[in-house]
Amino acid sequence: MKQIKYILVLILVLSALVNAQTTTSWIIRVEVPANTPLDANIYIAGNFNGWNPADPNFKLSPYESGLYALKVTVDTNDVEFKFTLGSWEKVEVLANHKDRNNRLEKLEMDGVVGTYKVQAWADREKKSTITGNVQVIENFYMPQLDRYRRLWIYLPPGYDKGNKKYPVLYMHDGQNLFSDATSFSGEWGVDETLEELISQKKIPKMIVVGIENSQYRMSEYAPFFIHYLQYEIDGEAQEYGKFLVETLKPYIDKKYRTKPGRKTTALAGSSMGGLVSTFLGIKYQEVFSKVGALSSSFGVCRDEMIEFIKQNPKKHPMRIWMDIGSEEAGYMELNENQIPVKIALIEAGWIEGKEVKFKVFEGAKHNESYWRERFDEALLYLFK
Repeated sequence: MKQIKYILVLILVLSALVNAQTTTSWIIRVEVPANTPLDANIYIAGNFNGWNPADPNFKLSPYESGLYALKVTVDTNDVEFKFTLGSWEKVEVLANHKDRNNRLEKLEMDGVVGTYKVQAWADREKKSTITGNVQVIENFYMPQLDRYRRLWIYLPPGYDKGNKKYPVLYMHDGQNLFSDATSFSGEWGVDETLEELISQKKIPKMIVVGIENSQYRMSEYAPFFIHYLQYEIDGEAQEYGKFLVETLKPYIDKKYRTKPGRKTTALAGSSMGGLVSTFLGIKYQEVFSKVGALSSSFGVCRDEMIEFIKQNPKKHPMRIWMDIGSEEAGYMELNENQIPVKIALIEAGWIEGKEVKFKVFEGAKHNESYWRERFDEALLYLFK
């Protein structure tokens, strides 16, 4: 009989209300595989800590023999999470070592107890799934934020031959775009999708620039001050946007053969990346003409975002792709957050259908595997 460790995690959930706060306790029991190292550091990562796989505030500590405990406060009743050994290369997976969907819990009462079993741990450290010509630039300086970031540059088939120039798509969460080796929850397969659509002549050849996220992800992708779960975050999207427009884009246009005009420059991302793509697309209409916003986290600053759109109405034609999965919860909720932002865009002058396309994907949840499935549709709309 396999030796199984039982891990006990105590999480106190802080649910944000308008005029009052309530505390919900959540007790989790987790069975881990017998081959889990005795000295392993085990973490819980989810929508309550920015999906940080090694957040020291969410590291499990010994509680009793074979037990671990953690006490935290979070600000959502819709908890989405996974267990890790400290990195997304060693996240929990299915027994066949395929990716598993994020775990979900809806905490509707105090004292909820859940029992979970980790079937296996991933080991992706040397597994690269890059297809085509993808270059990596290490330690690219962001002067507006005084930080360094890694970049992935996808170059289309035939780039090395001739002098042709290409449109450019800038994407956030760069480590999740091209390879399982760097992604934290499976990759988008951006390179595979592009290679297929280009070979079928359904979209033009293009360059894609993936910008790595970091521990500053929530702040850099937040357009305004937000109260996110138990954190208060001063949004740095203004500075992040200046980095894109004033530093990164000029560099890409100089180093690579691009079509630098607004009609051939696009932004795309998911979750907080979808939020910041929408914000920057509206703010810099003279720079970008296409925005892909998948499963955008509009709910963290919905009212501020709607007011921003009102104050920055249509100056140029655009194509804006918005979508959501029917199984997404919390601040991605369809009627409370997605539809009001879509309506604001239409009232600001962009034409529904022609310039703003919104689609609900039945059964889709909030993770990379679902974004990968529909990324082709977003590309076909944005670049047709």
